[in-house]
Amino acid sequence: MKTRLKTFVFTISLVILMIACLPVWAGGAKDTGEKEETLTVDFWTAPNQAQFDFWKDKVSAFNKSGVTVDGQVIEIALQMMPETPSSEAGIQNALATGTAPAASTNINMGFAATLEASDRVYPLQDEEFFKNISKNRSTENMLKGWEINGNQYVIPLYANAMGYHWNTIVLKELGFKDRVPETVDDIRKLVSKFYELKDTKMKEMGIHHLFLRPQLLKPDWWWDRWFDFQMQYEAFSGGGNWVTGNKLTLDKKITEEVFEFFGMFGSSVLTAEDWTAFEQDTVAVTFQVCAPWDLPKYEAAGKVYGLDGDYVFGPPIVKSKGDIPYTFADAKGIVFYKDDNITEAEHNGAVAFVNWCFTGEQGSQTDLDWVKTAGMLPFRGDLLQNAAFQKIIENNPAYQYLATAIPYSIPAMAHEKMVDIQLALGEKGLTPYIQTTENSLSLIPPSSKSYVEAAFEAMLKEGELD
Repeated sequence: MKTRLKTFVFTISLVILMIACLPVWAGGAKDTGEKEETLTVDFWTAPNQAQFDFWKDKVSAFNKSGVTVDGQVIEIALQMMPETPSSEAGIQNALATGTAPAASTNINMGFAATLEASDRVYPLQDEEFFKNISKNRSTENMLKGWEINGNQYVIPLYANAMGYHWNTIVLKELGFKDRVPETVDDIRKLVSKFYELKDTKMKEMGIHHLFLRPQLLKPDWWWDRWFDFQMQYEAFSGGGNWVTGNKLTLDKKITEEVFEFFGMFGSSVLTAEDWTAFEQDTVAVTFQVCAPWDLPKYEAAGKVYGLDGDYVFGPPIVKSKGDIPYTFADAKGIVFYKDDNITEAEHNGAVAFVNWCFTGEQGSQTDLDWVKTAGMLPFRGDLLQNAAFQKIIENNPAYQYLATAIPYSIPAMAHEKMVDIQLALGEKGLTPYIQTTENSLSLIPPSSKSYVEAAFEAMLKEGELD
């Protein structure tokens, strides 16, 4: 029901003012020389300049094409979604004030579940245009993780497959000359070797810690549970879900294994913030969680990607050799909004625009332009087979790893209380446990059972889960 949309403290007038001040692009309309009726349709992008620039080019080309729906020429008006206090808050306030767009990008699965619970987004799974887009992008078998109560509400735009990136110079000294660590046994050997060489070879090289992860001690940074806990949980569980429907479906035993995996690093974890560590002349740590969007920064810093270079990406760690390294996907997509201010014609116009972008002659080119402008791979199942992407992937080896990992990447949980659930896991479980291990030199971490029990109790309560 609409009443389930959250109420925000700041006033409606302020929200309307913020929206009115955002840049709007409706350029490139086709001049037909005739007085055809034009329908303007609002489309919002992420509050990110690169993504806005990408969509600006698409809107310009679409508006020049003169696409009509029910006799009306569709003209897309583009703007960034408001970002204060968050983009999600901006969308919710737009829905509350009758100023919502017909469609927008930048929607993760947790927020999509909130919108679905309030009946503010359209289901898509039975729509021909959704089926055509999925077929064109070879994603028909990749959509399970995007379901909400058995339905599809989001057109996936991108899915950044998370993993680790490694300081290859140090890896070689720690016994991994031609590959990255893959299994828990590999990690035990790595930690053991690091402690053995910490005061000698590592010190000479300027390496003072093994793993950079200050977020482990920041439970209020709920989003980082995606990049540490969920990533490793997916790898250990074979792609399991946190929540299914309204039921907490995390496996307690595997959750303990994930906690203890991080606990095994003990004092080798650097918990002080050092966000530019991998851009420095001497990288003082061995690995951290990889962020694909950091690639341009490393390139600017003169870093060379590859096992023979300065750094390389690798998947999350699996329990045994041969296990599939399922991982977390930093993933967002497009939704179509339901609101009294959005007419059926405007909804159909937004559908026509998105369909134009991702099918037919435009299909592959849209996704190629996305890579070039936004610097991220699109959500496609054929990146390594489609000739259109061959050159761009060959020219950037990091993309080859990311493309391989996308089919095994699981997006954020589809639950409207996602934030509360992830906060509970960090506050009551993961961070308190890491605090007990952060000064340890032992390769055998203490039991995490009591911390996991406390986390589960808190998640059930805060998430109102079964």
